[in-house]
Amino acid sequence: MSHMYIFSEASPSNWLATGCDEAWRTVVNFVFESDADLREQIDRGETHIEILKQDPKYTSFIDDLESHLPNRELRKWNTRGGYKSRLCYALGMVISKHKPIVFACSFQEKTLRSSKAALLESYNTNIGATESGGTGLEKIRDTRARAQKKRPSTSFHRYQELQSSQNQMLVLLFMSWFIGSQYRSYRDKILKGGRHDVDLTGLTIVSDKLSADDDSLLRHQQNLRKLIDPEDKAVKIALTRSNLGVPHSGDLLADNLTGWLNAAISDPNGEFAQKAKGIDYTGVWGEWKVLLGSVDKPEFVPALSYL
Repeated sequence: MSHMYIFSEASPSNWLATGCDEAWRTVVNFVFESDADLREQIDRGETHIEILKQDPKYTSFIDDLESHLPNRELRKWNTRGGYKSRLCYALGMVISKHKPIVFACSFQEKTLRSSKAALLESYNTNIGATESGGTGLEKIRDTRARAQKKRPSTSFHRYQELQSSQNQMLVLLFMSWFIGSQYRSYRDKILKGGRHDVDLTGLTIVSDKLSADDDSLLRHQQNLRKLIDPEDKAVKIALTRSNLGVPHSGDLLADNLTGWLNAAISDPNGEFAQKAKGIDYTGVWGEWKVLLGSVDKPEFVPALSYL
């Protein structure tokens, strides 16, 4: 048995904004599979903060990365000075040795908006129309006239919800769909490698945007469960965030990767695009895609084809 940690981040930090159709956004999932010897601590409910500092593979990666950074520490991507360039250099220095797993998708705001129907259809394929009689997402409005998406369900909680403004909902919907699809893709690759314990793999998703600070945490966790485990095979799924005010290295790395890739795709002739192309030979960007405007189903092309 194993346990996967996904640090999920979207950049820039703001949600979609009306009138910014040409702006690029990027979602990054930094994935780490924990040491199987830590299973007992995971089963006891220790947090990702406690677990990962005990994982020799994780700590070796972060220590090596930070050894090439100013003051030997990860910071936020928007740190001033030469930090951004140094981060790109540092990752290039350690990436071949540690082979971090990075799933990323970039899109322009107009593309995500035009793909809403295709994304909902793909989302419903996994959440709705199941043997339990789900009928897919339906659009309603709450008492404050905010657009919602709800799916009638036979579950105890009655509904699987995505409740927020339109500009937030599309990003939350895409992040949930992206985590679910990439988790299944990664699980299938493990299965092909002969590791048949993968159906019992646990999953912890660390995301400020998806966890939020209110009762949306439960809704988002239930949505993710239906996406990741539609056949109810009892995959252990937890959605959480790191301690406020104390950035975790996994969150910082996801933030750095998101900032770098979004800067690269926004300016294909700029410094950060050149630095991204400079380490393409490592294969780290193999799962970095660009979302195309879609009608029937979400479609993607390799992001490096844009650089």
